Amino acid sequence: MKNLLTTAALLTCLSLAAHAQNNADSTGRSKPLIDEKTRQDARQKASQVEDKLDEEIEKSRNYMQNNQLSWFQPGNVFVGGGVGFGATSGKVYTDINARLGYFFQPGFVGGLRYDYDRLVGNKYHARQAGLFVRYYPFRTRISSFIGASLNGGREFSENIPAGTKATYTSVGLELGVMFWILHRLGAEVSYEGNYYNKFDPTVGRGKGGRLKFGVNYYFGQVGNRGLRLAR
Repeated sequence: MKNLLTTAALLTCLSLAAHAQNNADSTGRSKPLIDEKTRQDARQKASQVEDKLDEEIEKSRNYMQNNQLSWFQPGNVFVGGGVGFGATSGKVYTDINARLGYFFQPGFVGGLRYDYDRLVGNKYHARQAGLFVRYYPFRTRISSFIGASLNGGREFSENIPAGTKATYTSVGLELGVMFWILHRLGAEVSYEGNYYNKFDPTVGRGKGGRLKFGVNYYFGQVGNRGLRLAR
């Protein structure tokens, strides 16, 4: 990044200098502020920085390719579960969740999820089930991911009249990271924002975002790449 900023500043200075070349000096004669050799040296330096950047990007890409865990390959399955916590408007929620996923493409998984929410110090609780997708752009010992889900749920509270079904739908957006810890086991931490189709503060909705901790067990073959990581 430092090299990029240096190069950008250098190129900007060259542009300004080229623009000023046609201005007359104190003798009234047109005189370049920067000679041709200096411009050539600057171009060479910029080219070297660009080549170095391309080299580092290629090295990073090769490392990811050679060391990625085979967990994330198409056809593999994982099951996971965890706990979550959320707070909004002075209320604290706890969440127990489970998921089952199948990898359709390298790093791309879709599946089913289930969540059970409870409001601390209150009889309010909710259950929801839905579909989720995730994408893992980095797939080594430390693997980041982004995800989304579509869910349907039902709330239970003393404020809900008897015989009334308080149902809702929600969309979840998730960002997290997973750590390779055992042969087929990964631990993850993520933050999920939830967006509901309706909001009723007298019932208990309004959970806001959730900080979630969980583990995943992968059923895919470890393969040569996974064995290299395990050594």
